[in-house]
Amino acid sequence: MTGCMKKRTILLLLLLSLVAAFSACGRRAKLLDPSSLRGMSLEQLQTMREQIQSRHADGSSLSAVEAANVAVLRAQERRLENAWIFGEWRERHGARLIFRDDGTVNVGARAGAYDELGIYKYLPAEQPSYESLWELIYDESGDPLVLVGTDDGYLVYPFHGSRSEVYECSGDLLEVTPTGCYFVKINH
Repeated sequence: MTGCMKKRTILLLLLLSLVAAFSACGRRAKLLDPSSLRGMSLEQLQTMREQIQSRHADGSSLSAVEAANVAVLRAQERRLENAWIFGEWRERHGARLIFRDDGTVNVGARAGAYDELGIYKYLPAEQPSYESLWELIYDESGDPLVLVGTDDGYLVYPFHGSRSEVYECSGDLLEVTPTGCYFVKINH
């Protein structure tokens, strides 16, 4: 083997090892995009979560990306376990909510708001609809609560015993204030 061939062979081996190293990096855990989970079954999500957790059966801790992925998968599992929430909910004055299975929600336009006495008053300009994310958690009695992010906190929908109607509140988990809005599930 000539000196030039040796250099080429060494260069080729070095290049192959770099390619192998970069492809191994590509197999590392990537942060899951919640929209990529749309349409997946509950069983598929559970399998994905269990695969991540089984890599640490020896007691080693999950990486930050793996822990975030487990949280995203578990949040999607909770949504699918409560699939009755998906779809359109309508308020008697026309406001609507559309909960989607990927954790997004459309909060419809509102023409008015309720005052402290429960009287609906029309606003001078309609509040436009917006897109947000929703998260499902459970209260201390095991009932589902839906949190919808807003610019100044959350809209909270406590589903206590009913799967077809809910009163809206604003605030956070420590302190909520009823908004006066009463939503009913629209069956298509």
